[in-house]
Amino acid sequence: MTTSTPASREIPSLDANDAETFFRDYYATEQPVIFRGVTHADGGAEEVCRALCDKIAVDASVTERLLWYDVRQEMIDDVCTTPPVVTESMNPDTAFLRDNCVRVWFNSGGHTTPWHYDGHSLHVFNLQLKGKKRWTIVAPETPLPNMPFSKTCLFEENSLKGKRVYEFDLCEGDMVFLPRYWFHHVHSVGELNVNVNWVLMPKQQPAATKIAARESEILWLLDKTRFAMPSGVKWMLDNFAGAGEPALKTLTKDVSVGRGMSRVLKEVIRSPMVILAIPTLIRKARTVMKGKKILSGLLQTSQAAQKAA
Repeated sequence: MTTSTPASREIPSLDANDAETFFRDYYATEQPVIFRGVTHADGGAEEVCRALCDKIAVDASVTERLLWYDVRQEMIDDVCTTPPVVTESMNPDTAFLRDNCVRVWFNSGGHTTPWHYDGHSLHVFNLQLKGKKRWTIVAPETPLPNMPFSKTCLFEENSLKGKRVYEFDLCEGDMVFLPRYWFHHVHSVGELNVNVNWVLMPKQQPAATKIAARESEILWLLDKTRFAMPSGVKWMLDNFAGAGEPALKTLTKDVSVGRGMSRVLKEVIRSPMVILAIPTLIRKARTVMKGKKILSGLLQTSQAAQKAA
């Protein structure tokens, strides 16, 4: 459970049709905002979940991740309407985009996503298509302690004193814009939650924060030592944010050798703290295994139904 604090603020809300205000006050400055009641999907949570699983089961372009599926935009077009600010944001002239630029999540009630921030310098539009989730987010200029060279936090329970924090509920039809490098901790309240995410990496430089600097320095290190890296890391760098080298250069072009070496020391010095984080790692592993089991079960049911038909 997250330690609450009186410093928690009310997250701003905005009309999803007010693109001018969004891009000026939130997108450009990398600040979160909620759009209430932006879209609707017909049917209950189980019906929508089944419809999406049926599509996923027969689409060879889908990529299965740890706790979600990466899919193409076309897969969700007849399930829900894409909000105008998302459509305008997914512009290849201003953002690095993946072929599978949409994430589909299915979570049962009680599922909790451990504290972390997203990789690949991604902005995320998270739509609560069905169900309800409780969010706590922390700004990257007041960061939480991370595992060395990782985006996962050292501890599951964190004091939020002195942090810039927002706590809010995301209800059915609501969407939150979560800028890159914002820490988040998400608890599923609804019995069955269906979320759709649109992800992109803006081509502009990140807002100057401690985590933005950390990420650029770690990426610089990985890129400079990629010859010694395992194949998984090399693949990640080659496909970073869906663009590879151009996206990496955008983030690392101002990193000096001195900054890179300093980052190594900062991360290594933190290594002994991993021992204290073992309970967090165990709980995270259990969460991933449980979530993975749910995903696999839903997909297997759809596959079996289609074979029977």
